[in-house]
Formats: sequence, structure tokens, C-alpha cells
Amino acid sequence: MFGPARRTWVLGGGGARGAAQVGVLQALFEANIEAPAAVVGTSVGALNGASIAAYPSLAGTMMLREVWMSRPALSVFQAHPLGLVVSGIRRDQLSAFPQRNVRRLIDRAQALMGVTTFEQLRLPLAVVATDLNAGRPAVFRSGDLTPALLASTAIPGVFPMVRINGREHLDGGVVANTPLNTAVDDGAREILAVSLMAGGENEPSPAGFGELIARTLQLSLHHQMLSDYERLRERCRIVVLCPITAPTATWEMKREHLESVMESSRVAMASLLRQRGSKLFRHSGIHYLPLR
Repeated sequence: MFGPARRTWVLGGGGARGAAQVGVLQALFEANIEAPAAVVGTSVGALNGASIAAYPSLAGTMMLREVWMSRPALSVFQAHPLGLVVSGIRRDQLSAFPQRNVRRLIDRAQALMGVTTFEQLRLPLAVVATDLNAGRPAVFRSGDLTPALLASTAIPGVFPMVRINGREHLDGGVVANTPLNTAVDDGAREILAVSLMAGGENEPSPAGFGELIARTLQLSLHHQMLSDYERLRERCRIVVLCPITAPTATWEMKREHLESVMESSRVAMASLLRQRGSKLFRHSGIHYLPLR
């Protein structure tokens, strides 16, 4: 049904929305879409991308589902982090949660993968973080995975900055939440991206300050992706898949919710593949996936 292609997969950031990314990836492998030639990821997309780069198969995606259902994942946000940031629990503190919360999740993923370095991965992986000192993306491609993943997932105000080679790093989503540009600069001719920040356009008015911040962030990052897509699609064939989620979905790490999001996104992606078949990948386009 689907012919061979050497695509780079680009996986965007979005906190707990990463569960939707897992469902989309599962549907792609279930439809026998060819595994990527390389993976580029930001934030939670970097964490998901490491598993796919280690095991680019349906089995790798099922292992990723297990990571998402693990205790470290379910406890990564012990409370609503946006609320903690807004309330300013301590004025002398730059992060609401300790680094160990996300480190435990990374350790769990690496234990399942049996992989701790970029060089052990089956596919090339580029992990995008933000070099806060330079104010631009920092792309990690070699060495230990842990510091790169910690840097890429260091959500500002939620997790601490990560010092690598004497420089401070934050979440890659600050400068490149769906890092299409990194893939194009690497020479990709075809890109399949899963971008996670769609869905803020038609929501009711925010009920509080936290919802307002969440919605404006979602809109900003989604339109950042749209702008990058328009700028780059003449240089590369780009297909972007966008599961539609609520503005507050970033922090919801309850088991029932995550299972529902993964299954709904899997079903939505499978439906799109049945409708479009191989035509889906013949031309650049952005495809929205409503989740039931």
C-alpha cells in the first residue's frame, strides 16, 4: 500500500500531549509505513524519538507505551505545574519541580531500551534544546543521551536548566517546538512530522489565568510551526500530522487520560491512512487529527 521512502521523522514537543504522538506512531507502524531514515525531536518528542531511533518498529512503539504507563511518567508532574509557576511557590527558585522527576522518566526509558548513548541507536537522532546563553537552538547528536534529553525537556519554570559544556540549556520548544528547520538543514528531502500544539483556535474563553497562559502558549507554538512549514516546504516535501488537543492537555498525566489519548490518536491516524492511502505522502500538507 505504501511505497518505500527515506523520510526524516520530526517529533514536536508538548508535555503530556506526547501520548498523542505515541498513538500516531503506533498507527503508522501498524500500517507498515517504512521506518524513518532519521529522527529529530524536541522535548517530549526527543524522548519519544529516542525510543523510535533505538527500535524503529511497532515493537519499539509498544515499548514506548509502556514507558508512558510507568510510575515515573505518571508522577513527573506531582501537581499542576503551570499553577505552581504562576503562584510563585518560592521567589528564589527558578523551577517548580526537581530535575529528578524527569530524570527518573528518562532512566526508565533507557532501561527498557538498553541504550544510553546516541551511538548505540539504530537510527541517527538529533535532540533539540535551547542554548539559553546564545538564545538559539542547540542540537545534540552524539555522546550520552541523558544530558541531551534532560536539556530538551527542561520546561522553563517547571524543571531546572541543564548545564552542558559550561552553557545553560532549556526546553527546545522555546525556539523550535516542531524542529522542521533542523531536519531540512540536515539535508532531508522528505519529512513526516507529528506536531502536538494544534487545538487552541476554537476553544471557549479561558476560565482563569492558568488557562489563558496555556492557550496562548499553544497558539504561539502551533503558529510557529505553521510559519516554519510555509517557509520550508519549497525546499522539502513536508507532511505534518497534528492531533488536536485542549490547551490544558500539557500537564494531564493520569493513566486513564493517557490511555484514552493514545488510543484516540491511533484511531484517528489509522482513519486518515485508510482515507488517503499513499496519496497522503505525495505532496506537502498539514493534516489535523480530531480525537474522540
